[in-house]
Amino acid sequence: MLQERDPIFTTISDKLLMRDFVAKKVGSEFLIPLLWEGENPNEIPFSDLPDKFVIKTNHGCHYIILVHNKNQLNLPIVISQLKIWLKTNYCLETYLGTEWGYKNIKPKIMVEAYIGEGRKPPVDYKFYCFSGRVEFLTVHYDRFEEHKTRSFDRDFQPYNFRYDFEQWKGTCNKPNNFNLMVQVAEKLSEEFKFMRIDLYNVNGKIYFGEITPYPGGVSTKFLPVSTDYHLGKLWK
Repeated sequence: MLQERDPIFTTISDKLLMRDFVAKKVGSEFLIPLLWEGENPNEIPFSDLPDKFVIKTNHGCHYIILVHNKNQLNLPIVISQLKIWLKTNYCLETYLGTEWGYKNIKPKIMVEAYIGEGRKPPVDYKFYCFSGRVEFLTVHYDRFEEHKTRSFDRDFQPYNFRYDFEQWKGTCNKPNNFNLMVQVAEKLSEEFKFMRIDLYNVNGKIYFGEITPYPGGVSTKFLPVSTDYHLGKLWK
């Protein structure tokens, strides 16, 4: 975060540009359908969009609006919020400027298809890859409400790692095509010393979520400390 300034970090941090990166690496079939993109929130064609969709900006984290019923959407508030986000440089205004990959992204709006079930977003599988090899993953539930996680190794066996989040106590089933998810994560991370690859699995369909070199920014703890040291040794 302090020293790496490879321009590829700008590409993979830009939620629009990284779609091309993913398509070239593993194929466009893993991308969530893009319904619209642009720079002016007043031009979003709400009347042409389905009842459910997701509004994002491409240049940071947490800039996301889940729309479950567009007829209940308060358009002035949504447009106002998007204008605020578009004027924000996520790198310069968070974490003391340490997430450099976001610094030089040209802010844009993107509207994606909604892939969750009901009002809940899909389970999020985050693969931690060192030199192109999945070491472990964290599985995230209810990210926008009561965020809980569990960790597993590359064979989907319990792994001794957690952030400072409450642990998921419910059933955590291994996806039937889990091995393909590992292959996708490893292909996307193969040129990096470290990268986290986020994927969804909705009824057996794998979708790409995000590539990030900055998991948790500088705001979360790796627990236990022994795992922190172990993972540090994997970083070549």
